Amino acid sequence: MKNSTPAETPKRDVGAVRHLWASPWTGWVGIRYLKSKKNSRFLSFITLLSIAGVALGVTAMIVVLSVMDGFEFQLKKRLTASDLHILVTPTRNAPGFMGGFVPKSSVNPTELVSQMKTGGEILSFWPIVSTEAILRTGRKVTGIVLKGVTEQRMERLQAQIVETAEPQMLVQREGPGMVRLPGIFVGQELGYEMGLIPGDQVSLISPTETEGPLQAVPRLKRYVIEGIYRSGLPEQELHTVFASDQAVRSFLRRTDTLSQWEISVRNFDRAPAVAAELSTFLPQFKVQDWNQLNAHLFASLRLERVAMSVILAFIVVVASFNIVTTLTLMVLEKKREIAILKAMGARQGQVAAVFLAEGLLIGTLGIFTGAGLGFVLCSILRRYEFIRLPEVYYDRTLPVTFDYRYYLGVSICALLIVLAACLYPSRRAARLNPLDGIRFGA
Repeated sequence: MKNSTPAETPKRDVGAVRHLWASPWTGWVGIRYLKSKKNSRFLSFITLLSIAGVALGVTAMIVVLSVMDGFEFQLKKRLTASDLHILVTPTRNAPGFMGGFVPKSSVNPTELVSQMKTGGEILSFWPIVSTEAILRTGRKVTGIVLKGVTEQRMERLQAQIVETAEPQMLVQREGPGMVRLPGIFVGQELGYEMGLIPGDQVSLISPTETEGPLQAVPRLKRYVIEGIYRSGLPEQELHTVFASDQAVRSFLRRTDTLSQWEISVRNFDRAPAVAAELSTFLPQFKVQDWNQLNAHLFASLRLERVAMSVILAFIVVVASFNIVTTLTLMVLEKKREIAILKAMGARQGQVAAVFLAEGLLIGTLGIFTGAGLGFVLCSILRRYEFIRLPEVYYDRTLPVTFDYRYYLGVSICALLIVLAACLYPSRRAARLNPLDGIRFGA
């Protein structure tokens, strides 16, 4: 029999996959070979290792992806609970722009919402007076963002307050009478870091200098910690401080000005579409949705998810090497049977399909086992929460989600890796000379 040339190899590989579907008997023969009692114990042991390796890789990928998706889901859940879904800030081209502030009349929320097609999606349109400042208490200092909000927005903030100061803590004696200090609300994370409790007095220093009688001096004002809020967003709790808009305007010495608008929408996922329409009505303003405001966090999660998937995929790749070894040894053991099949008229593609079916069966068993173990582990992690995270994480336990796309995607990826690993031993079986099989077969 004439040996085929290497140029025919790609056609033979495609033929093996085609014959596996067109000739069902090839799969039946492959399964019979795998279940044959003549197989050595060593070969059976390698087969079990191959199944276990594929199962381990699939389980690890599913669990890691489910946990990473859980962190992203929890982050979105906290962003949904906040009132900041869209942020509108003025640019230098905005009318009346001066040092990051614009007049209140620059944007009319009622008129703007009535003109928008998606105006019904908007729940609130909060005007904000915001500035960067330095918070000092004792010898500790830190940079913050001070936001002055309206009374309606302050009422929404009250739902997040976890600690409040007693009324007598907000006043102090100055001269013959008592004076009430302006209050601020700091985040729980900032309170932990700076050692702040309700009733403590702090100083806010503006980086913008004020002309004094002799020289420029920094703007400084005393405040009292009126309450501590917990939003569920560590980044916000660490850097954002709230106060009434009158208190911030007094600190900045500005009247009837705003620095930004915070918008919340009914459907959190529709925020990008609403932001896109807003930008067309406000070309002189910068409009950012929640995804753009937290782009660095979501980009980090996506990068980590891809990196972990690639790393864990190598477990399946290593397991596929065991499948190559199993099929190669099987080809050597079944030389006589391969020769008989060819003598009976089996084509090279059909012979290759026999061993391809054998390898795919090993891989499929590993994939289904791994997917089942992954589901069980995710269920255990979600129900019992026995893994505790360090305090640097806001979530104290591993968040886990169930997404069928991960199970399907990981299974298809593992199956393609196994299929690629099966092509070489299948091709080797197809190239076997029938005379050599009969002469040297066991």
